[in-house]
Amino acid sequence: MNAMLKHCTLLIAILLCGAAGADEPWQQYAGKAGPDGWRCHVIQPDPADHGPDGINFHDWDGDGDVDVFVNYEEGKFSRLYFNPGAEECRERWTDWIEFKHGQCEDSSIGDLDNDGDIDYVANGGWVYFNPGQASVRDTSSWLKMTLFNHEQRVPLVIDVDRDGLNDLVVGAQTWFKQPAEGKHDAKNWSKQSLGSVKWPMNCIPHDMDGDGFADLIVPDRRREIFWYRHPGLDRIAQPWPRKTLHPHKSMFIAIGDINGDDQADIAIAGGEEGSPQWSHKLTVLLRTNQTGDPTYHEIILDQPCGNFPKGVAIVDLTGGSKTKQIVITPKQGDLWTANYEGDPMIKGNWMTQALVTPGAKTRKKMDNVYVADIDGDGDQDIATTEENGGWGVIWFENPSVANDQLSAAYPSILLR
Repeated sequence: MNAMLKHCTLLIAILLCGAAGADEPWQQYAGKAGPDGWRCHVIQPDPADHGPDGINFHDWDGDGDVDVFVNYEEGKFSRLYFNPGAEECRERWTDWIEFKHGQCEDSSIGDLDNDGDIDYVANGGWVYFNPGQASVRDTSSWLKMTLFNHEQRVPLVIDVDRDGLNDLVVGAQTWFKQPAEGKHDAKNWSKQSLGSVKWPMNCIPHDMDGDGFADLIVPDRRREIFWYRHPGLDRIAQPWPRKTLHPHKSMFIAIGDINGDDQADIAIAGGEEGSPQWSHKLTVLLRTNQTGDPTYHEIILDQPCGNFPKGVAIVDLTGGSKTKQIVITPKQGDLWTANYEGDPMIKGNWMTQALVTPGAKTRKKMDNVYVADIDGDGDQDIATTEENGGWGVIWFENPSVANDQLSAAYPSILLR
């Protein structure tokens, strides 16, 4: 970053922090520990309600720390925040670059020009090609390609046709194929329809039937959770068969091996707002077969806190465990986890626990769960975005490493 650009970046950060005021919720509560040691840190507040709405993790500048690329829905821009390192990451991050575009609710990353560098996709239609580490802080070096100029959800970078080149799936329904030549020219990107979706919350690649091809799992918030079955390379240019996975009108879902049996289970957060059957529940689907159309054993758990579950992830928060925890972000309130002891097929063996952090009720509209080791201490932290309470881009510091170190030093102390 040249001197003038860096000066402007720091000046903007100072102005934003001043605009937030001394009595903003994030300033009152950020960094303060809850009863179990969890803390919520602010990467950048959102005093103007620009609506940060999604996070992408990658080390773009190659310094060994995970950076954060965030799209702002109402502000019509995206920002790449560079991690200041383990000693400073708990304070506000003041080093960033910004890209202007249209309204953007979702984003994604991946190599879309086959040069080995990770590119950025805002809202499906706007692709920003990474110029490489040497020029990554120079916004003018990032080449923008516009595939379309309207809002489209859940972009996914994936090699659909196994030609060795990553393609782009947008809206869980349209496939843009990466061309062999002229990759930065939108007219060279052919497209085809995979199917039709009303409101996709995720688009997750996973081989559901064991045939060796990546299918696409999609929670359609207004209809059901379904999966597109990959039809094979000889029929790939036709609409893909659609199969119902669960009748749940869900928020976000997550896929992963929860119980350590090497099968992909599914965690379903909440449901359509106002629907009492699902909106205050966590639904856990434990897979019971290995190949063919999946079958599941269903566990339904009540939320311990928050207004209703929205985001979800399956992750090992404690480190070294074969089984995983399920982490939930509600729209408002404290994060919480679900795990089990004994036989996971028995509902009574499951338990939920709030991850209490100060100021939870002032975070008014949180998004999905995004997991990465932000502070580089060896455990997985939790990040999300908060749209209407001024908190902005936030992350929750996992205290498990610190607790483990304290337990080793003082084994007689029982840590909560």
